[in-house]
Formats: sequence, structure tokens, C-alpha cells
Amino acid sequence: MVDNSLYNTEEIIRLLKPEQIGPDQFVGQSHFMGSPNIFGGQTLGQSLYAAGITVPDRRPHSMHAMFLLPGNHQLPVEYEVERVRDGGTFSTRRVVGTQEGRRIFVMSASFQVDEDGLSHQKPAPPMSDPDALPSSLKVWQERGISTGRAFQPVPVDFRTNRDDNLFGGQVDSATRKVWVRAPLPLGDDQLMHDAFFAYVSDYGFLWTALQPHGIRMDDPRLQIASLDHSIWFHRPLRMDDWLLFSMESPNASGGRGLCFAHIYNRDGVLMASATQEGLIRLRESKK
Repeated sequence: MVDNSLYNTEEIIRLLKPEQIGPDQFVGQSHFMGSPNIFGGQTLGQSLYAAGITVPDRRPHSMHAMFLLPGNHQLPVEYEVERVRDGGTFSTRRVVGTQEGRRIFVMSASFQVDEDGLSHQKPAPPMSDPDALPSSLKVWQERGISTGRAFQPVPVDFRTNRDDNLFGGQVDSATRKVWVRAPLPLGDDQLMHDAFFAYVSDYGFLWTALQPHGIRMDDPRLQIASLDHSIWFHRPLRMDDWLLFSMESPNASGGRGLCFAHIYNRDGVLMASATQEGLIRLRESKK
């Protein structure tokens, strides 16, 4: 039985299915993530699902998003899908997300029919057994209690062998490996698995760019926000099976940090790749 104090998986599954209100027009509800701003993963997942509804029998192979303005978690997001092109093999969609007439998010996605082709991949890194690692959620929950900050349930389990440095604060390499899996079966809707993956891919991505500088996520000087986010879906993935996010940050400069991720299943097969650049400003402390 799923512990509702730790997980909100079913809520997120419902959230990721925006309501269709007209031809190529959708409305997605918002939810609270501990911040007055909408979680970026929400718009990533909802926009991909909305676009996918307009492309039957083709799966997304890439999506590229830009976060334009902070979204208000108390308001829904309206999505308009533009059918840019439908070819013999590929389809292209552009999605614009708005709140109160303001554009807060833009995404482009490409979909492809299933086909065979040449195959190779970047080898998987050394992997721990996720079933032998403790869940990070209890650590997060207990830390929230000790610091007086409410723990917000999450839709997946996170497991890593570095919980001692989970929230930063110590100078470390710009690499991180985290196992992820939903705590319950999610069915066989591949578009939902892809949208759910897009949602989860925004969790803690930018933390990797903070590690070489010993900056904690709760540092009061830190201003951090996603600027853009891209995903390439290499092979059909399932979010109710363990996936390893192998992340690195090759650069931070100009108040921005860049992060890459390669995502593998337990057999070491490369399922997806992702990139994100985000704002990581350190503001001067008020005296």
C-alpha cells in the first residue's frame, strides 16, 4: 500500500492529463509544490501530453521547452497546440502555455512512427542495486520536520548512495546518480509514461551545478529557476520500472548552470537523454 504521506502518484497522473476544451486547446490544473510558482515539470508533462493527443500512433522522440515567466500555482494553465507539420514519418507540434493571457511557457516536440534502424549507445556507468539502497523520501521528510519546512509528497521514489550530501553544502564533483521509480503500476499508456518522465525529469536537475561550489539548496542567497529543458526519448521507457539518472554539470557561468543527464534502465540500456540550463544566482545577504 502506498504511503500517502510520502507519495502523490495518483494525483500527478490525473494532473498530467489536461482537459481538452476545443480543437487543439487544453486546460491543465496546477498544484502546490511548496513554492508560489508552478513546478516546471508540471508544464513539461502537461504540454507533452496535450501535444501527443493530437498525434495518434506516433511517439515523441524529442521535446524542447523554454520557461518564460513564473507560473501561479493557484491558476490553471491554458495550452494551445499548433500542428506545425505532419509528414510521412515525423510530426511537429508547438505548444504555448498561458495564464491570464500571459505566455509563461513554450515547447516544441517532434513525434515519429516506430521504425528499425542502426543502434548504439553511451555505456552505462557503474550501477548500484536500487533495491539495496534506502529511499531518500524518509530523509527528506525527517529533514523537513527538523527544519520546520513542510514535506511535499512526490510521485516517485528516489534512491541514491549519497544521502549524506543530498542537499549540498559540501564541495563535491559536478556529478550525481539517482534511481527513480513510481511506487505503483502505471498501465500501458506510453504517452502517460513519457509525460510522467518529463514531469519527474525536472526534480533536482540543477542541484548538480551547485555541488562544485558547496551551495545548499536552501541557501537564503540562492535564486534558482529552470530556463530551458530538452528531452530526447531514445527507447520506450516505463516509469514504474527503476530508471537511473546519471547527471553531470559541465559548466556554470554568467549566473547560469548547465546540466546533462543520461537515463538508463536496470539492464544498462540508454532510454533517454536530457539537458537543462537554469538560473543559479547568489544574491548578496542583507545586513
